[in-house]
Amino acid sequence: MLRAMAASDAASFKVETPGATARRWIGEIERAHAAHEPWLALARKVVRRYRGDEAEVSGGVRQRRFALLWSNMETLEPAVFARAPVAVVGRRWKDADPVGRVASEVLERALNFSLESTDFLSLMAAVRKDFLLVGRGQAWVRYAPRFAVADGEGGEAQAAPDGQIAEGGEPYEVVAWEEAIPDHVAYEDFLTDPARTWAEVRWVARRVFMTRDELATRFGADLGAQIPLDHGADGAGGEPDRGGGEDRPAKAAIYEIWDKPSRRAIWISRAWPDAPLDEREDPLRLKDFFPCPAPALGTTAPGSLLPQPDYSYYRGQDADISALTQRIGLLTDALKVVGFYAAGGEQKDRLQDLLASETNTLIPIDSWAAFQDKGGVEGMVAWLPLKMVSDTLQGCVAARQQLIDDVYQLTGIADILRGDVDPAETATATRTKASWGASRVRAKQMELARFARGVLAIMGQIIAARFQPQTLAAMSDVRLLPDPAAKAALQGALAAGAVAPAPGLAQLLAAPTWAEVLALLRDDALRAFRIDVETDSTIEPNDGDEKQRRIEFIEAVGAYIARSAPAIQLMPQLTPVIAQGLLFLVRGFRVGREMEQVIEQAMDELAAAASQGASQGASPQSAQPPQSGASAPSPQAEALKGQAAMIGAQAKLAGAETDRFRAQTDRFAAQAGAAIEGGRLALERQRAAPAAAGPPPLAQGDMAAAMQAAVLKATQRRFIRDINSAAPIAAPTP
Repeated sequence: MLRAMAASDAASFKVETPGATARRWIGEIERAHAAHEPWLALARKVVRRYRGDEAEVSGGVRQRRFALLWSNMETLEPAVFARAPVAVVGRRWKDADPVGRVASEVLERALNFSLESTDFLSLMAAVRKDFLLVGRGQAWVRYAPRFAVADGEGGEAQAAPDGQIAEGGEPYEVVAWEEAIPDHVAYEDFLTDPARTWAEVRWVARRVFMTRDELATRFGADLGAQIPLDHGADGAGGEPDRGGGEDRPAKAAIYEIWDKPSRRAIWISRAWPDAPLDEREDPLRLKDFFPCPAPALGTTAPGSLLPQPDYSYYRGQDADISALTQRIGLLTDALKVVGFYAAGGEQKDRLQDLLASETNTLIPIDSWAAFQDKGGVEGMVAWLPLKMVSDTLQGCVAARQQLIDDVYQLTGIADILRGDVDPAETATATRTKASWGASRVRAKQMELARFARGVLAIMGQIIAARFQPQTLAAMSDVRLLPDPAAKAALQGALAAGAVAPAPGLAQLLAAPTWAEVLALLRDDALRAFRIDVETDSTIEPNDGDEKQRRIEFIEAVGAYIARSAPAIQLMPQLTPVIAQGLLFLVRGFRVGREMEQVIEQAMDELAAAASQGASQGASPQSAQPPQSGASAPSPQAEALKGQAAMIGAQAKLAGAETDRFRAQTDRFAAQAGAAIEGGRLALERQRAAPAAAGPPPLAQGDMAAAMQAAVLKATQRRFIRDINSAAPIAAPTP
């Protein structure tokens, strides 16, 4: 029954006319817009508040506002995302896999080149702003090949726009260059069908605005000339004004829809219900089909993918803060000296000049006696009291500061993130505030890091599955032979002497071929099993991270070789074990991938030499003492033997010193134990006797014994560190 229903649905889908398909998707778009409209309305208000679109003057009064949302954004943006991520591609299992190693190197270099060439930092900055402002940020990855026309008669490829055919012979199109380009999708241009979780989403769509020329280029001249331009400078067609002023040309709103159940991509215009503008069958063949990852989402309610902007949680406080800011401005304007005096009188002009006079100016008074009789200035002028205004102003400032603190508590912006540290705070309090502030921000950091990793994974799939070998070779600068046949031919020519040995030829023959690497990259299952695509941190790092990683790698490898060389000299049979241990160490460092092949060759040569030396040492001839005509041992071997003997002597000396110090420590520990035992007996006697005033003698003896034991332990640890700085400092043996 179910199979019959599915077959019926499939049959109805196949026979659906182009007009019915277009109208069905227009209906889907309308329903999605209706479901998104409440969130979009709130999001637009938040954006207007962030841009400060309020009128500067209202009712003849200059408007004042407190830019709290802008301040919070400026604080959070660098805290949640500070730099473009770097692709980290490696073998999922750190084992000997030459093909996986080279394939990871090729894919990592191609990804990082693509990130730099497409300005991925600007993309993530735009996603970050949408994510923090309205709660959702999204990107869209597209495959952009650049075609050229090759002359069929063997001539060089000539660039041709839009796949036009050049004259002469039988030309054909070739891919001249390829890109995997991530585009930022504005928060109001991304649509999905209503769903509770991302796994339930059936289709995704993005809206693109295209001019008449762009329509003709994309959909053909005939169709491009007929599509209505339903999005004008005045927001025609019911669409919101996207800014840009009246000089912006009219455009057509085109919806690019990716339908997961049918694995088809459809291009629709709501103003063109006659037919879809274009349809394609699974254009990119991605693992999860969608050319976009799950959007970076802020706070979402259970059962909904529409987020709630963080600003909505303190929108009321922000309105009160702005109202208080306006009131504070008006009260500040009222803080000026105002006085009242009787009209007329012979001192009228003098009183008017009282406050208009400049500094250090004397004002003459004609009738000084009469002026004094009236009480001077205080008797003639009644000043407006300003204490009430100043008290009200102080109350408004305090109330606004309390509201600002409430907002910081709601948003989780700790004082340490704003650089506001109380000098009276302890270091513990400062660290606690920083830790809790970082914990509130960490969720946003992880969400943006997850989103960046999703975009890189889609770009990596496109690069691995679609890019041509010449494009990958140019991007990664990795030199490999084309296929095993070419490698066999080169090996034969080298063995026959037809090709002279050259630097790097041995590495080229030891490396896998492009055919082997592409076979791994093209196979989705094998690539997923053997290659892992990750990103490094998107938080502001230390500038010397890469340098520090290289230094750590060199130090680790150098220390391992220095410790292993004497063992190889004394026991050549351990060479394979030491070589595998070194490779195990190298594969743990991402910076060591470039040197892994060289180290493998060196270890193979060393193992072969050690095996040959061991077989010669086991022969009867090598067991005999050297004859008079035999060659003497090499100076290098003698030097290694001397170094091994010196290291052995130092080890014996260190062991003797350790034994001597341990004996001395045991003696001191015994003395301390005796002192503690004596103190214990004294304590029992003290308990039996009446309590005496002052501290008991046992407490002093107990503290002295404890201090002596602590000194012994510290001395022993310091001595062990001095004789063997490489060994970890463990607790002393009792």
